[in-house]
Amino acid sequence: MLKHPILNLPLSDVLRTEFALPLQQMMQIYTVGSFLRAWRNPKNQRSIEQVFDSPEQARHAAQTCATWLGVRTTASIGPVEGWWKSDDSSQSPA
Repeated sequence: MLKHPILNLPLSDVLRTEFALPLQQMMQIYTVGSFLRAWRNPKNQRSIEQVFDSPEQARHAAQTCATWLGVRTTASIGPVEGWWKSDDSSQSPA
């Protein structure tokens, strides 16, 4: 079975820096694959949720990463603030 390339994607390429760095430093979560593996443990879920602005953001991030792998998930109800890394180079200064 071939591994999906998304699993090796650095977490810092996907998450905003203020979320990726604490996950890397405190929990040794460096890739999307390690994020999803950590998310499977309920104890880790609580720790991961504390890194994000809200538990909903953490759940949305995990659902989105799982969806990239083809895992079917239920849609989140209501808006979720952005947890993803934006493309800063495409934004013009105000």
